[in-house]
Amino acid sequence: MSQALNERAEIARQLRLHIQSADAIPVSNPPLQPVAARAEEESDLLSVEQDALSCTKCRLHETRSSVVFGVGCSDRPPIAFVGEGPGAEEDRQGEPFVGRAGALLTAAITKGLNLKREDVYICNVVKCRPPENRTPLPDEVASCLPYLQAQLRAVQPRVIVTLGAPAQKALTGEQGGITKIRGVWQEWEGFPLMPTFHPAYILRNASAKRPFWDDLQEVMRHLGMENK
Repeated sequence: MSQALNERAEIARQLRLHIQSADAIPVSNPPLQPVAARAEEESDLLSVEQDALSCTKCRLHETRSSVVFGVGCSDRPPIAFVGEGPGAEEDRQGEPFVGRAGALLTAAITKGLNLKREDVYICNVVKCRPPENRTPLPDEVASCLPYLQAQLRAVQPRVIVTLGAPAQKALTGEQGGITKIRGVWQEWEGFPLMPTFHPAYILRNASAKRPFWDDLQEVMRHLGMENK
């Protein structure tokens, strides 16, 4: 009997040693994984931008002064605003939404949402200005769409806001007019997506300002930031 007791005691001792040695093994620090993933996403975004800067896939490169890629927070911003394409001032400065429509969008972000412009991400479907600010043609959108998709995947916004029907159609394929589809939640690749009016449309149609603001308020409610 004493031999059996000794064997069980030895087994128990070995088990304690095994548990203690397991506890002593260092485990990887979980926060390091998001940091590494973030570095990879930033690298991806930079790579996409470099490709876009030298792009000649469609006719728009023939008349551009600048490739207008995107600006703002690239580290999981609360909102990514997606417009149609750069205008004359954007083409000149190389930055999206810096003309009259951009001033309206910036005011909505800073005065309405109480955020800074650099807190959000701002980009367009096409990265080169269509002549006379016309709507981008289907083949132009098709050429540029992979850049936009890669941008959004790298930036990982909490919500996407499409500004105007062309941006909405590019991401979701939605064919309806913006007045019918605005304010109704959709999604793109799992990201919540809110369609609303383009600021340029609001400049031409003052009645669109109220529903535009309502849509942004709904986005802030979704984010839990309505009282910020």
